[in-house]
Amino acid sequence: MLRYIIRLDDATPKMNHELWETVEKILDKNNIKPIVGVIPDSHDKLFTWEEDVRFWDETVQRWQNKGWTIAQHGLHHVYHDCEGGLRSEFVGLSYDEQKRIIDEGHKKLLAHHCHPTCFFAPAHTFDDTTVDVCRDSGYFDFISDGYALYPYKERDMLFFPSIFDTPHAILPFGVYTFVLHPSFTLPNDMKHFEQFCEKHRENFKPVPEIMKEISAQREKNLAEKMIQPSINAARKLRKIIR
Repeated sequence: MLRYIIRLDDATPKMNHELWETVEKILDKNNIKPIVGVIPDSHDKLFTWEEDVRFWDETVQRWQNKGWTIAQHGLHHVYHDCEGGLRSEFVGLSYDEQKRIIDEGHKKLLAHHCHPTCFFAPAHTFDDTTVDVCRDSGYFDFISDGYALYPYKERDMLFFPSIFDTPHAILPFGVYTFVLHPSFTLPNDMKHFEQFCEKHRENFKPVPEIMKEISAQREKNLAEKMIQPSINAARKLRKIIR
């Protein structure tokens, strides 16, 4: 089985609306239904475009009506410094504090009639406590993150892994989530994205359909457990060489 998923990060009233509209047209043209990460209450100064007052009532509702999978993308999309040189909205915080953040974000989305079935943390940074809160809350069907060739279960939570950001053919099997940040997509990257979607449209399936094809209880095999350490080692080596 070979399945592709597109994940769109950083949906907010102050996103780059022109580029988001371009991405949406590409997806609609190829009948691709992505995961879209909605920031419940963005405090991130990175998003400086004009605020769209129709974002919650029109844009998000349109996505939901199309059958896009809505994800809760943190709460404020702001970071604190933590061990290992990481910056995160979650890593290192207590269970109660992470629960407060996720609860608050979830309530804000529901108040806008936005119904997330997925969670993923800003900057791909989360810890076991984050997973436990997501599991215990019962808010989400899965987390969009992690390293593996197929969706897997860990800490009794389903993960749809995200190994690579840029869409490209990897192996003739697996389930791959490609991450796109529409607000910051460069013209050449947008062109590649469009060409990839057109060429591989038959391999893209909505998440609910893929869930019917997979085992929701599958755990990582030994080879998959080596993916993340291998990627981390490659990144450290690249820093040393530079």
